[in-house]
Amino acid sequence: MTQARRPTAGTKVVAIPLSLMIVVQNVMSAAWRILLEDVRQGHFSICDAIEDEITERLYMILGELDAAGDSAVLGLSELHTPAREGNVRNYDGSHLDKQPDLAFRPIRGLIPCQNTVPTAIFIECKPIDAQHPIPSTYCRAGLIRFVNGDYAWGVDRAMMVGYVRNVCNLPGGLSTALAAPTLSCEMELSGQLENLRNTASGDTVCQSTHNRNFRLPGMVTVGQIVVNHLWLHPTTPCEQTRCRDISVS
Repeated sequence: MTQARRPTAGTKVVAIPLSLMIVVQNVMSAAWRILLEDVRQGHFSICDAIEDEITERLYMILGELDAAGDSAVLGLSELHTPAREGNVRNYDGSHLDKQPDLAFRPIRGLIPCQNTVPTAIFIECKPIDAQHPIPSTYCRAGLIRFVNGDYAWGVDRAMMVGYVRNVCNLPGGLSTALAAPTLSCEMELSGQLENLRNTASGDTVCQSTHNRNFRLPGMVTVGQIVVNHLWLHPTTPCEQTRCRDISVS
């Protein structure tokens, strides 16, 4: 029997095409619309559910959409079935069981890479409401994981998804939070929030760029990461609290 050869590990950060990010945004948005229909029929409550319950529901819906392929969402055939909370190490292997909420990997050969494990669109999901403010929950317990090398250390793009249960919108709510000098510094923010094209279902998308100061073997630093932000809203807000939004007079 021929002994299997272990490929060279490699340290090149893989570029995720924006076109694949658009597919993931569209399928997440489509899955949310199906979840809203479940809510309307009384089968689920976004307002009463915890983060993991919402993500698990979306995960099962994503599996249904994945089975339908491009007939459900254009371009979905370019991605494998998403993984939920799949264990992956951080950038230096000091923590072996990091668990991004969702990960979409491109089909083999679509993106040239030396390791398919870290080559994925990693997604972190967080609720946004009075109990889960943007600075502490969405940023310091979510977004930071893409900055410090816990998640997505082998690629140049990732995604944050917000389950917005109060009155808060993109880009204003997030821009206001990141305008605070302390938080901006913690998140290693580079430049301003940028608007992107809405999802096929009409949800707002924007992106932020962050410096990353850790390094992989053979690299000085790993370079910046661009994080796409998609916020998903129930049909009616669960509560009437509002996030700070300096863009609203």
